[in-house]
Amino acid sequence: MKTVLPTSDLTKFQYQLNNPNKNIKGEIEVVRKVQRITKNIILSNVSDATGCGHIRCIFPMTYLNAEFGHKGEIVPFVSPFFIYQHDVLMRTRSILFQRTMNPNHLNNVLQYKELQKKYGYKMIYDIDDFIWDGKHEGEHIPDYNIASTRIGLKEKETAIKIMNLMDIVCVSTDFLKDYLINEKGVKSKVVVLQNTVAKHFWFNQGKRPKIKNKIEKPRIVYTGSPSHYCNFRKMKGDWDNAWLDWILKNVRDNKIDFMVVGGLPFFFESIKNKIIVLGWKNSYDYHTPIVRFRPDFGVAPLTFNYFNSAKSNLKLLEYSAVGAVAIGTTFTNGYPSPYDNNFVKTPDNISVHEIDDLFERIKEPDVFNDIIDKQYKYLDEHDHWLDSKGYIDKLLTIF
Repeated sequence: MKTVLPTSDLTKFQYQLNNPNKNIKGEIEVVRKVQRITKNIILSNVSDATGCGHIRCIFPMTYLNAEFGHKGEIVPFVSPFFIYQHDVLMRTRSILFQRTMNPNHLNNVLQYKELQKKYGYKMIYDIDDFIWDGKHEGEHIPDYNIASTRIGLKEKETAIKIMNLMDIVCVSTDFLKDYLINEKGVKSKVVVLQNTVAKHFWFNQGKRPKIKNKIEKPRIVYTGSPSHYCNFRKMKGDWDNAWLDWILKNVRDNKIDFMVVGGLPFFFESIKNKIIVLGWKNSYDYHTPIVRFRPDFGVAPLTFNYFNSAKSNLKLLEYSAVGAVAIGTTFTNGYPSPYDNNFVKTPDNISVHEIDDLFERIKEPDVFNDIIDKQYKYLDEHDHWLDSKGYIDKLLTIF
C-alpha cells in the first residue's frame, strides 16, 4: 500500500524534500550538475534522556522515521553527539537542539551556525521547561525541584544565547513563549508545539466503556515525577495543599485505591502499606502499570510558580488517554495553570470538604461518562495524539 504523507499540502512538501541545495558552494556544485540532492535528514540532538527528551524529541522522531524513513522521504536521526560529517550535512534539512544549555556546547552550536551558510539547513531549538530567575514572585525553579540545584546561571544564560542563534524556537505553552519574548528578549521566531501522547502506548485498551453505577471505591492515580516534591529536604512542594490531607484520610478510611508513580513521597510513608508505589519508570514502560491499574481518576496537585505556569497539560493528556477523569489545579492569583482547560479543575486553595463534595458528584455515572467522552474528544480535536494528522503537519511545517 502506498504511504500517503500526512500533510495538508503534499505538492509543496514533496518539492521541499527534493529541492536541490542551492546554498552549497565549491565541490558540491559539481555534484549538483549531475544529481538532485535530497534534503531529507533531520538531525536531532537530544540533551535530556528522561521524559522531556522522549516526549519532545525521541518519540516524535521515532514516529517520523517509522512512517517515512523506509522510503527515504524523511530520515530523522537522534543522537546525543554533534555530527559535522560533510555528506550528512549536505542532505540535512534541519537540526533540532533539544534543550541544549551546557556552556561547553555553545561553541558546537556556533559551528553549526557558521556551517549553515554552506549547507542551508534550518536550526530549531526546543524547550518545554521554565529554568530562569527573576524579581517576581515564583519566577524561579522551585526549591523543591531537583533542577534548582543542577541548572546554574551559566546554563540559563547559555540557553538564551543558543535560542538567539536559531531560526525557530519551539515551546510547549503560550506562557513560556510570552516569557521568552517579553522577559528574555529572544529574537528568534518562537512557536508553540503542543505535547502529545502516543496512542500505541496509552490507548491499547481502547475507549473506556461507560459505567452504569456510581463508583463506590475510586481507583486514583498520581503520576507526577519526584521533582514535584523533595524527599531529602522534606519539602511537600506541589502537595502542600488539601489534596495531601484528602488522600491520607481516604486511604486510611479504605475509601479509595491509590497508586503513586515515581517513588514514595515522604509524606505518604504512613500509608505505604495501603497504596501501590511504583519507582521511577523509563519512558517506554512508564505507561504500562498505569494502563493495568485502570484508574477512574488522576490527580495533578500544583502550587503556584512560573515553573508550573509554563508546564503543559501533559497529565490531562495521559489521564484522558487511559480513560481516567483528570483533576487539575488552577491558580487563584490570576496566573495560567496547565489545567485551566480541564473539564474538572480545582483551585489551589480548595478544602478537604470541597474535594469530598466534588467526588460525590463526579462518581455519578452520567457525570463521569460525560467527562470521559469530552476528554477523548479533546485529544482528537486538538491533535494531542502523537500520530494525529494535525500534529504531524505541524512537525513537517517546522522541519
